[in-house]
Amino acid sequence: MKSIISCIVLLLAMNPLFSQKSKKLEQLFETYEKAGLFSGSVLIAEKGKIIFEKSYGYRNAQKKEKNTNNSLYRVFSTTKMFTATVIFQLEEQGKLSLNDKLSKYYPDFPKGDSITIAHLLSHTSGIPNDTNSEYTVDEATFIKYIAAKPLNFSPGKDWDYSNSGYYILGYIIKKVTGLDYDEVIKNSILKPLKMNHSGFHFNDLTDENKAFGYEFLSDKRYNEALRFKTDHPFGAGAMYSTVEDLFKFNEALKNYTLLKKETTEKAFTPYLKDHYGLGFQISKDFDKKRVGHDGGGPGYRSRYYRVLDDDICVILISELSHSDFIIPQVEKILYNKPYSIPAIAKVGAEDLNKLEGVYSSEKSNFYIKSIDGQLIFKEGSYPRNALLPLSKTSFQLDEKFTCTFQPDQNGKIDTVIIHFWDGTVKTAKRNTDNPTWGIIGNATPSGWDGKDIPLQTDPKNPNIYFLKNYTLKKGNMKFRFNNDWGYNLGLNNDNKSIAFDAYDFPIHEDGVYDIILDMTNIAQPQYSIKKSNP
Repeated sequence: MKSIISCIVLLLAMNPLFSQKSKKLEQLFETYEKAGLFSGSVLIAEKGKIIFEKSYGYRNAQKKEKNTNNSLYRVFSTTKMFTATVIFQLEEQGKLSLNDKLSKYYPDFPKGDSITIAHLLSHTSGIPNDTNSEYTVDEATFIKYIAAKPLNFSPGKDWDYSNSGYYILGYIIKKVTGLDYDEVIKNSILKPLKMNHSGFHFNDLTDENKAFGYEFLSDKRYNEALRFKTDHPFGAGAMYSTVEDLFKFNEALKNYTLLKKETTEKAFTPYLKDHYGLGFQISKDFDKKRVGHDGGGPGYRSRYYRVLDDDICVILISELSHSDFIIPQVEKILYNKPYSIPAIAKVGAEDLNKLEGVYSSEKSNFYIKSIDGQLIFKEGSYPRNALLPLSKTSFQLDEKFTCTFQPDQNGKIDTVIIHFWDGTVKTAKRNTDNPTWGIIGNATPSGWDGKDIPLQTDPKNPNIYFLKNYTLKKGNMKFRFNNDWGYNLGLNNDNKSIAFDAYDFPIHEDGVYDIILDMTNIAQPQYSIKKSNP
C-alpha cells in the first residue's frame, strides 16, 4: 500500500512539471508557426509518457487542410535506422555478418574485398555519396555507375556520409531475403510494431492525411517542393511516417523487442567517428548521449532522437526543409535551462522591399526576397528560410543565426552582416550588377558548363522574363539566376509546376522557341516554352 501511495504522490508532483513544460513548448511552436518557420508535427516523451504532441500549419495548403498528429510525412534519411535494424536482424538470424565483404554480393566491385557491411552502415566505406537520379532506376544501373567512381578514401580509414552505401545495403537485404527491400521493412518492423501509417511509395499515396512538402508556405501563398519521380532515395531515405509511428519504433528499440540488447548497444556505439555508430547518429548535449537519425530533403525535415540516460524522446517532422533551429530551444525547455522566444516585430511590406536584393561576399551570394510579409533568405544549395523580424533591419532564424542590414551614407541599404551557427561572420555588399534570370543547359549554346543566356524583361512588366524566336537544340534546360546553381528552377514531377532544384525542362526537338518565366508571384512561378509561330 505504501508503494502505491508513493507512486500516486510522485505522479501528482510530476504532472505540474509536465504541464509547465508543455505550455512553454506550445508557446515556442506557436511563435514559429506564426512567423512561417514551422509547419508540421511534434511529439515529445519522457520515460515512455507523451508529454507534448501537437501539429501546426497546413498538410495541404491548396485546400487549407491543417496538419494533425496523423499527418504523413516523408522522413528521408531517418529511414537509415530501419535499414540498419533489418541488417542487424539478419545478422542475429545468422543470414549475414557485419564482417561480410562487399565482394561476397558483388564480386566485380572494385576493392570489394576491403569493404564490409559495417563500413557501409557507418559511412566509412569510402564509396562516394553520388545518387544521381539518372542512375538509380534499378540495381544493375546503379551498381555499374557507383562502381566506376573512385573511392574517397581507403575503407575504414575515414568517415564521409554516403547515401550510396545505404542504396547498396538495400540491395543486399533483397539478395539475402529474396524479397524487395520495402517488403522486408514492412514484414520485419512495420507490421510487428503496428506502424500502420508508415511505408513507401509516397507519390502513390492517396491517404487524406498525406502532408505535401513545401519550398515556401504562408497563409496566402505556397510553392510545393520538388517531388521525386520514384522512391529515390530508396534504402537511404524512401520512407514516410508519422510522429506516433516513430514513437512506436523508439519504444521497441528501448525495450529490445526489435533487436537484442547487445546488438542495440553495438549500433549505438561510435564507429571510427564519435558522431555516428552503425546506422544511428550519436551526439551529446548537456553531457547527455543522444541517439537517433535526422532526415531531410525537398520539402521535409525529420528529427528523431532519444536521450539514453533520461529516456527522453524528441520527434519533430516538418513539411518545410528547415526546422533545426527549433531543437536547441526545445532541449533548453526540457532541461529547465534559460531560453528565450524572440518578440516578433511588425515590419511592413514597404520596409521589407527595401532589403531585397543579391548581397555578395568573397565566395558567397545571399538572396534576400520579400514574400507575403516574410523576409526570405537563401544561400547556395540550402533551402529558402523565412527570417524572424526583430526590427526593420534586424532578423534571425535563432539567436545564433542573425542578419543585420546597414545603410550607406545616403540611407539606402547596401550591406548585410550575417552571423552563422558556427560563429562565422560574413559581411556582404549589395550586388549592383543587376543580376537576372537566364537559361542554361545542353539545349542552349552555352551547354551545362557555360554562362546563362540572359532573359529579357519588359520595363512595364519587370517580373516577366522572356526570349522570343530563340533557337534551341534537342536536349534539356533550366532557368538559373545570376549564373548560380544555388538558385535554379526546374520542372516538378507533375510536368506542370516549377520547383527549386527540380528536374530539367525537356526540349524534344530542334527549333525556334518563345520562352517565358513569369515571376510576378515569386512563390508560384509560371513558365512557358513553346515553338514560335511561323
